[in-house]
Amino acid sequence: MYSLKFWFAWVVGVIVAVFILSLLQHGEVDWGPIVTMSIAGLIGVLIASGIRKIFNKKVN
Repeated sequence: MYSLKFWFAWVVGVIVAVFILSLLQHGEVDWGPIVTMSIAGLIGVLIASGIRKIFNKKVN
């Protein structure tokens, strides 16, 4: 559940950051970086949760 909350916060942060950058550059919102960073965050969360499960199994 923690991983899902972290990923949701990551996606919201990416959307806000890209939106602010597009406003500062007086351009349109580019959805490419939003999608790319969101998928990268999801992959990172999946890898981190998998590593965490492996370490928890070794400790027990």
